[in-house]
Amino acid sequence: MVARMLLLAGLGDRPPGREIAGPRVMEMGAGTGFNAGLLCALLGDRQVTTVELDPVLAAGAEANLKAAGYAPRVVVGDAADGWPSGGPYDAVLATFSVDHVPPVWITQALHGGRIVTPWTSQWCRYGTLALTVGRQGRAEGRFHSFASFMQMTRPRTAGAGPAPGPPAPAIGESAPERSSTTLSPWAVAGGDLDAEFHIGLAVPGASFAWDTSGAHAHTRLEAADTTTGSWATVDYDGRTSDAFTVAQAGPRRLWDEITAEYQGWEQLGRPDIDRYGLSSAGRATTVWVDSPATLVAAR
Repeated sequence: MVARMLLLAGLGDRPPGREIAGPRVMEMGAGTGFNAGLLCALLGDRQVTTVELDPVLAAGAEANLKAAGYAPRVVVGDAADGWPSGGPYDAVLATFSVDHVPPVWITQALHGGRIVTPWTSQWCRYGTLALTVGRQGRAEGRFHSFASFMQMTRPRTAGAGPAPGPPAPAIGESAPERSSTTLSPWAVAGGDLDAEFHIGLAVPGASFAWDTSGAHAHTRLEAADTTTGSWATVDYDGRTSDAFTVAQAGPRRLWDEITAEYQGWEQLGRPDIDRYGLSSAGRATTVWVDSPATLVAAR
């Protein structure tokens, strides 16, 4: 997986016995220092900057690298801010997943540079995005079907422990809207990563959890958007698999959105993740299938 990311960044083509001249790389997330060590072996110490939020991890990475005979620039900082003083960079690599590309990664990269990062959404943590940087803060590229990394930690969440899952649905002042569906909850949250990847892109902010305790139904899928307080449940009664009971509440009708986007995915021919691409210009992002003409999501 690490090797594939280096290849996507264009850093694995060194002929035997020759040094690559010039390329500078900014790595986001030093961790143990292992990946930074690989970069140093490929490019030389002076070409590598690695940014780590946790000062303890940064110190450990620096010690590990020194023990292995490498001395890149190790910076304690927020990866979302990059490290402009070491740029501009020919490649930006992340060792954690993101649900958007921080604009500074693009502006701190050279025209023609590469950005490679694992991807995540509230619904599905899956995929690797590889972008080529254009002019005026623009970048475009495609997703690839590998990698699942922890999500990027920000200073306000550092040390807070793992993020909680979606809250258990609760009935507020108004009763939830009840209906039925023929779409199986397992179709959108049962392990089909291509379908789940699409839902994660097209229904932003939605997450899910399974309740198999039997307290409410034989099996229940819980979907939630904690930002708006919207939620939906889809219940399987243990007997009938061609119809499921639905309850929804909040400003968004989450199950209706999920159903519509799943049907849209089927109409596109059930594309796998490798057919998706992303275009970024500043804080505006579009995601598409096959070409930018087939829009899936915009934000």
